[in-house]
Amino acid sequence: MSDEEVLVSVEDRVASVTLNRPHRKNAITGPLADGLADAFRAVSARADVNVVLLSGAGGGFCSGLDLVEYNADPPPPWMSTATESLVAAHLAIFDCPVPVVGALERFAVNGGAAFALACDLLVVGETSFIQVGEIRQGMAAPMNLAWLLARYPVSVASQLVLTGRRFNGLDLHRLGVALDVVADIEVKESARALAVDIAEWSSANVRNLKGAIRDLGAVGGPASDQVGGRAWFDRARASTPLPTGGAMRPIHVDGEGIDR
Repeated sequence: MSDEEVLVSVEDRVASVTLNRPHRKNAITGPLADGLADAFRAVSARADVNVVLLSGAGGGFCSGLDLVEYNADPPPPWMSTATESLVAAHLAIFDCPVPVVGALERFAVNGGAAFALACDLLVVGETSFIQVGEIRQGMAAPMNLAWLLARYPVSVASQLVLTGRRFNGLDLHRLGVALDVVADIEVKESARALAVDIAEWSSANVRNLKGAIRDLGAVGGPASDQVGGRAWFDRARASTPLPTGGAMRPIHVDGEGIDR
């Protein structure tokens, strides 16, 4: 298996971007965020890409920040730029000129939930879940809030952010977050089929319509005339300052109960 934390491949106008830290449930580090930003910038610049398929390696999507790394003493060398790396990754996804299809297998927690919510179209397993659990941990949730308030009604943001609950595939479909809910073992196959379908359409039209959706987005959101993408993510960060006092506390992910 490759040691790269983000894998990229292109076939038949579908760019596959894979979070590749399966031994840590694809938990986020500074290098992973940098790799994700680089991957999206690279595929965005390619004329032969009509759609991006975002997934996680090892049968799971993303378990959020790697708190073992973030709480390490001494901290890893990338820690001083970790926040900027994470914002850059989200900006690269936001700036992507083609649709982003997400394959949500098993879990997308906290920072991982933000990557799932960043997808234009989300395919979710029946028992897969999104958990915006920062409220339970004494953590901020700026990227989740940025995407939720850009894409969905305030009521949806309130349910995910203020309860910290796990919302499974059927919940996410009911809320309009998931496009398709499929059997757990069919998530990647179904997400790829959706991506292949989109890849067949006129490249110019796909890009024009994706751009129109972004440019005509919710008033006050990142696509509005008043607020650019960078300013939107910065405003989300400023509105949700990190609490002080103590290390960030982990959430246990799925039946293995592994601390990130």
